[in-house]
Parts: sequence; C-alpha cells; structure tokens
Amino acid sequence: MSWEVVLEKVKIRDFPPLTASKNKLDRKIALKERLSAEIGKNLPKIQKRTHEKLLFVDVCFYVHESDEQGKSKKDLDNLLKILFDALSDNMVNGQKPIEGLGIMKNDSYIYKMKCEKIPVDLDEKQGFDLLISRKN
Repeated sequence: MSWEVVLEKVKIRDFPPLTASKNKLDRKIALKERLSAEIGKNLPKIQKRTHEKLLFVDVCFYVHESDEQGKSKKDLDNLLKILFDALSDNMVNGQKPIEGLGIMKNDSYIYKMKCEKIPVDLDEKQGFDLLISRKN
C-alpha cells in the first residue's frame, strides 16, 4: 500500500499534549485551535484531499516527565483519542455536534498509525509532531 503525504509535518511546541480526562471538551477545543492556527489557510485543501480517504497518521508526542522514575503519566492511547477527535468532523460522540477540523470524517478512516511518546525535560519542549498521508 502506498501513501501520499497530504499534511506535511506540523510541529507544535510549548503546548502540553492533552488527554481526554476532565475538561475534555475544553482540551479538544484548545487542540483544534492550535492545529488550525498551525495549518492555516491550507486547511480547506487538506480537508478536500483527506476527507473520507484511508489515512496514515504519524504522530510523536513530547511529554514532560512527571514522576520520580521519569515516566510520563499520560497514556499514549489517551493522547491519541483527543487528537483524533480534534481532527474529525465532530469532536463529540452521541451529543450535540461540535465541529472539529474536518480532516477526517472520524477515526474509522485511519488505516495505519505510527505513534510514539518521548519524554522531555522542559515544559516549553512539550508538544507533538503530526504528519498525515492518504492511501494512493
């Protein structure tokens, strides 16, 4: 299966990766706004090229070490959930719709993922890199 990059690597820093714990809607909105600002005027073109397509999401989270053993308490799967919600048409399920970025209809269109979590020592180094490709 070959993949075509449709969202060049977006590098977000000085933005702690968020999980879908308490205040999850506020967290989703903050993530959506930050991504929208980074993607900018290219968002409609990217939406057109990715919506209802099979996608490959490549993401690397940079998280501040948070306990004495140097392990982050943010689970990788929870970091992915909030990111996928922000990238989708609707950021909430089974409720009044709240518009996401519309890069994908929903996360069922993700057919391949590469994800990792890297510990960092300073808050300003927190963030993530995101690259999205579609199946040719």
